[in-house]
Amino acid sequence: MTDTNVYPWIMQETLCRQFLAAFMQPMTAGQISRKTGIPKDTCSYLMARLADQGVVTCLNPEQRNSRLYSLTVGGRRIREKLCHNAGIPYKQYHLPDLDWKLYGSVCFNHRSAVIRTLCGPMQPSEIKRVMRIHQSSVKISANNVRDVIKLLVEKNIVKPVQIRRKSHRRYELTELGIQIQRLLKKAHAGY
Repeated sequence: MTDTNVYPWIMQETLCRQFLAAFMQPMTAGQISRKTGIPKDTCSYLMARLADQGVVTCLNPEQRNSRLYSLTVGGRRIREKLCHNAGIPYKQYHLPDLDWKLYGSVCFNHRSAVIRTLCGPMQPSEIKRVMRIHQSSVKISANNVRDVIKLLVEKNIVKPVQIRRKSHRRYELTELGIQIQRLLKKAHAGY
């Protein structure tokens, strides 16, 4: 469908306008929901509807959960026009060079919470303590933190670090992990 056919429909739908205005990078329906306050099931419905209209496209269609969507070229034009007409500051939408299937797999709540918490060499118990203070809505056990860390090490997002005179191993983000952390923090900003 062309921009001229989709734009009037989007302008009639308040939730669609709010949804697209928040879409500044590839995001999941859950991330858009947290950013806008729109219920998650409504965001999932809107995402599917916008995908049918050719405004967004799924970057990891084989995933059952945490499907990641990106604006198409037409979707970017619509978003720019929408922001301009609504007087909303327009921020350029760009698609960084990243393995989006990998990024989608770490958008799950516990995985993204662990990545967002890492701010230097930390051991799993320290990550849990920091999460308890700064992300109190995330309920995770120390064993789950260890399991998530193990998975992130396998995916080369986190690397083990041995610090002298410390008996327990610490973990820190790799370059890929830092890039993913920036995207996750940007997607979670505002809630």
